[in-house]
Amino acid sequence: MGSEAQPSGKTWWEQQRTGLSRLIAVLAFLVVALTESRWELHQEPVAIFLFSIGLALAAVGAAGRIWSSFFISGRKDGQLVSEGPYSISRNPLYVFSCIGLLGVGLTTETLTYPLLFLAIFGLYYPGIMAREERRLEELFGDAYRQYRQRVPRFWPRLELYSEPASWSSNPRLFRRHILSDIWFIWIAAIIELIEGFRSAGMLPHLLELW
Repeated sequence: MGSEAQPSGKTWWEQQRTGLSRLIAVLAFLVVALTESRWELHQEPVAIFLFSIGLALAAVGAAGRIWSSFFISGRKDGQLVSEGPYSISRNPLYVFSCIGLLGVGLTTETLTYPLLFLAIFGLYYPGIMAREERRLEELFGDAYRQYRQRVPRFWPRLELYSEPASWSSNPRLFRRHILSDIWFIWIAAIIELIEGFRSAGMLPHLLELW
């Protein structure tokens, strides 16, 4: 079922994780907003290439999270979802978050930020996935243990893919997921807007990074 199944009995850290993640994201965004790309200053074609790849990855991350959210909306605690994206990875939401985060990093037109974001992701999320898996095993028992043996935790195995002929989803929850899942695109757009203000001399920069 992956990252969305969160039964009761969450630890304090799990309860505060969303708020802390948002705080860290805001602080990181402020630093990024005050950074100018040296690629843009010295190798503009490279900067354009990095931004284009980043925007594409941000779109893939957003679309993938929406796809995953469709399969899990309304089934958060009551059903072990193992179809669609959950048939190839136990944590597709985190897979697509990683892709989107890499994309956002590249839209800064640097290599420093995407590498930093990937390092933070690699340090932060494996522990979260492990804690969620323990709770899922308590909730679903043998069914989850069999699912865990068959489907990888993170890296998708495309040959395992399966999907039903039809699937129902909670429209209210799904709508909420869409609004939160496209934040990669929003941030990429805001980063480019800030870059335009900086190029026009309306905003300063404190850092220059490759």
